[in-house]
Amino acid sequence: MSLELRHVESFVAVADTRSFSAAAERTGTVQSAVSAHIRLLEQRLSRKLVDRGRGKPVGLTSAGNAFLVKARRLLALADEAMERSSIGGSASPIRLGTTMTFALSVLPPALARFSAADQDNPVTVTTARSHDLRDLLDNGNIDIALVLDQGPHAGRVETVPVPLVWTAARIFRHDRSKPLPLAFLDDARDLRRHALSALDTEPEKQVELQFHADPVGLRAVLLAGLAATVLPRPAMTETLVDIGPRLKLPSLGTVLVSIYASTKRERPAVRKLATELCRWLDHQPDRSASGFKVSDASD
Repeated sequence: MSLELRHVESFVAVADTRSFSAAAERTGTVQSAVSAHIRLLEQRLSRKLVDRGRGKPVGLTSAGNAFLVKARRLLALADEAMERSSIGGSASPIRLGTTMTFALSVLPPALARFSAADQDNPVTVTTARSHDLRDLLDNGNIDIALVLDQGPHAGRVETVPVPLVWTAARIFRHDRSKPLPLAFLDDARDLRRHALSALDTEPEKQVELQFHADPVGLRAVLLAGLAATVLPRPAMTETLVDIGPRLKLPSLGTVLVSIYASTKRERPAVRKLATELCRWLDHQPDRSASGFKVSDASD
């Protein structure tokens, strides 16, 4: 009896998330495909694995719970086989997960340096929110994660405190007679909390908060010069500047950025990549707001 790995992956995703829609998101497919995979797997095994009662949480049958142990072992063996095999002389890719912010800033120079030193270990990149990435790591979907610190974890390799910066595009202009437009992601609670706590110390500073659901959309607003935001200093690119000193904004303090590595698939190359990422987190680019203009209503 042969089983298709994608059917087994869908089953494990459903078992972990207790949701067909969440399982589809994790496996990069659609809910109907996950349902079909589970149905075909049940037909092949001649037993019911998943309870799908309407209005009830998704659960596993006793047969499903028994098969889950074997399914995880099967996927682990498949991963090990891919690890040991080579295609064109290359090892299986290191699966790196990070936020969109770090993917657009810290990652390019760090990956370029890592690749120059270790051409035998290619890297693939997945972007998601910090709390989702640690879940992906725990579930074996990625090998290493670069995220805002998510707390103690057996796989936490390094934690680096980095300064937070009031950030805007070089073309951003602010009339200080008006509130400062500040843009954040909907769920960027940590960065927003730092900003508001700092502003509480200087209540005369007026701001206008904007919220965006998508990181790419937020980045577009920033680069268009329509708003400012708060970023870890290493995440600032050449198009962004530190506007804090010019606007006399209060200090933001620091935030912890952590690198987590999988404890299930330990690879020396992953540790080397973690070292390179840590090096770039320690890099503090000078992004002073030269040429940035502040105007009064009377100007």
